[in-house]
Amino acid sequence: MKQFTFMQWTVILILSLLTALEPLCIDMYLPGFIQIAEAFSTPIARVQISLTTFLGGFAIGQLIWGPLADRFGRKKPILASLLIFILASIACLYVRTIEQLWVVRFIQALGGCGGVVISRAVVTDYFDKDNTLKIFALLALIMGVAPIVAPAIGNAVLNTFHWIGLFHAMVVLGIALFVLTLLGLPETFRGREKAKETNVWQSYWQILKVRKFLVYSTLAGLANGALMIYVANGPFLIMDYGGFSGNVFSLVIGINALGLMVGSYITTVLQKQIRTNVLVKYTLVFMGAVSIILFAAMYMNAGIIPILAILFFYVFPIGILFPTTTELAITPFIHNSGTASALFGSIQLMVAFICSLVSNYISNGSILTVGLSFVLCCLFSFLVLLPPIQSEEELACKKVRSSRS
Repeated sequence: MKQFTFMQWTVILILSLLTALEPLCIDMYLPGFIQIAEAFSTPIARVQISLTTFLGGFAIGQLIWGPLADRFGRKKPILASLLIFILASIACLYVRTIEQLWVVRFIQALGGCGGVVISRAVVTDYFDKDNTLKIFALLALIMGVAPIVAPAIGNAVLNTFHWIGLFHAMVVLGIALFVLTLLGLPETFRGREKAKETNVWQSYWQILKVRKFLVYSTLAGLANGALMIYVANGPFLIMDYGGFSGNVFSLVIGINALGLMVGSYITTVLQKQIRTNVLVKYTLVFMGAVSIILFAAMYMNAGIIPILAILFFYVFPIGILFPTTTELAITPFIHNSGTASALFGSIQLMVAFICSLVSNYISNGSILTVGLSFVLCCLFSFLVLLPPIQSEEELACKKVRSSRS
């Protein structure tokens, strides 16, 4: 695979930072919950609602920015989204009630998600088809690093500037990204016919009718759901069941995040030998087998060390699924990749949310229900892949045979 040029690496850097904006704004913000609750004289549960409104704004915003990127190009919508993010971050500095923070964080997410969703479209615009999976793998790697770095940044800011400094940091981050995008990101939609003025919902419906897109978007959501179940149950598994300290908990989370990064990296190696759609199937088979082993270990009340060791091998293949499912879902849509990327992100977030709800519903406070949740994610993934998706080559051969007959 040929080396990237300096300009291409610049684009990759900017896309990576735009992609990292969401986890940074979530995980960097979490350490400040106690201070924010004290500042507004409100329970932490009400502060947590601001995280919910952020995720809601992120889900809705993706559906807005995707079609705009297909209509007005990539660069201008990214700049507009970052401007909204910056202004909302500044507004966070002046809120006087927790309810105001809920609203402003929602608006902040509406802006911040623009760069995330359009970045996936830029990848399909700017890089040739042989390199798209490699770029998606790099972006997935960044998504693995950001949640590790963000809490440390948040703690450092809290110790120096109190909770209000968290939003100062977001303002600085937004301005830096705005300048980098303005100066370093080319308009990658140039040279193609802009999307015609069509009904947005009609465009979404046309994309949804493509089974390949729907299947791999759902698989991405199930993979993300499995990761969210792991993150949500991590404190229970490691500190409650395992009896480890908070420092060991951070170490275990870091090791598993490293596994995600390794999974994203080896994707670029495996793609040279295995077709992407076949790689997804092999990965799901591996995860399914590991989930059964993990469930059996939990059923037999195994020690925490073997459970954590098995759990690592359940988490790291998720790093393979993120870039592969993204490429398979989005690359077929050349002229409306922004709309496809938006719908992909929303479906992924919605399915992951449903996985979390189901996991919470079946939970009875035992470790066994956590293992069952992991098994169910794999089971539904296999069901989604049935019947098998025909490749472009198979469809072409089918058309030739039908024309001859």
